[in-house]
Amino acid sequence: MAPNSVSEANLDPKEDNSKSVKTKEILYEGCYYDVTSWVKKHPGGSIIEFYTQNGEDATHAIQQFHQRSAKRIQGLLKSFKKRPATDKECKN
Repeated sequence: MAPNSVSEANLDPKEDNSKSVKTKEILYEGCYYDVTSWVKKHPGGSIIEFYTQNGEDATHAIQQFHQRSAKRIQGLLKSFKKRPATDKECKN
């Protein structure tokens, strides 16, 4: 039997109709940077995933672990989509 409406056709729990990828952002010096497409390329491996969690500030870690490559990191950050963090996001 065919579904009665378009919405019924999309109710199959086995089928994932959402192809959207969750945005992964890091907080650095008061701004969020979209690193979604870059996290798998991070030379330090999956540690970056920790800093994409809500409320985690990557500023100290980036400054500590990337001292020698600060210019390169600043250039890389400029290539990412950036948005200012709200006061509420920074206080988490």
